[in-house]
Amino acid sequence: MSLKVGEINNLVVNRKTDIGYMLDSDEGEVFLHNNESLFKELKSGDVVAAFLYFDQKGRLAATLKDPIITVGRPGFLNVSAVHESLGVFLDMGIAKELLLSADDLPYDQAEWPQKDDQLYVGVKVKGKLVAKLISKEESKLEPSEPLELKQTIKARVQKIGREGVNLLTANGHWVFVHHTMHKEPLRYGQEVEVKVVYHSEKGYTGSLAPQKEIAIFDDANIILSYMIRKGDMQLTADSTPEEIFEEFEMSKKAFKRALGHLYKERKIDFVDGKTILIKNK
Repeated sequence: MSLKVGEINNLVVNRKTDIGYMLDSDEGEVFLHNNESLFKELKSGDVVAAFLYFDQKGRLAATLKDPIITVGRPGFLNVSAVHESLGVFLDMGIAKELLLSADDLPYDQAEWPQKDDQLYVGVKVKGKLVAKLISKEESKLEPSEPLELKQTIKARVQKIGREGVNLLTANGHWVFVHHTMHKEPLRYGQEVEVKVVYHSEKGYTGSLAPQKEIAIFDDANIILSYMIRKGDMQLTADSTPEEIFEEFEMSKKAFKRALGHLYKERKIDFVDGKTILIKNK
């Protein structure tokens, strides 16, 4: 049987040494240190389920400890240490830590995870075991229960992009937060509380903003959707409360806040007493 590094292999105990055991395979012997044997008394001929990895000196080694992740089985890992030039080290449940390279992290180290943050990663073999951030497109998570609108949940920052951030819950739900819906700087692996505000075939959208700002965002979406369907709008901040309520069932105060938000985002402009939609070039 060929050895599969980064996975669980069923290997036969060949012999005992002073500090451990030698396990047999078609590709030669693999060393199992006493510290990695769960202190079991093994005999020649016993079959053990061993995880294979490369030790600090790059040698192939085995452990009977159950790793949190394996090749093909990603999961959340705790950040155990941060090294400015190398990247971040992750605790995968065995003696050897897993490195997520600085090359796979943002240029801005303020966005790097801190100790005890958690990242959803896979493991790959590149002459050694290394970590790989799992994207929404790569993940095969299938949560058993859907999220509810207006529900507040805990999630981890998994990706920071130009448009916003992708969060991932412990139960496998992905939630996108647009950059306008969070104020504070975020970092990878950080735990946040997010409010679910929208759901579509593309997934969940959430907010890290205070409740007042969520309301503005919702009202702005209503107005923007209206203008996308119907074009320029006769209503402006100078329209009467009655005119605004008749069209949107919204107070004038809420309407003006929403218009201000859309104007700040360069979605709309005010020309000749009308509100016009700014077309993306």
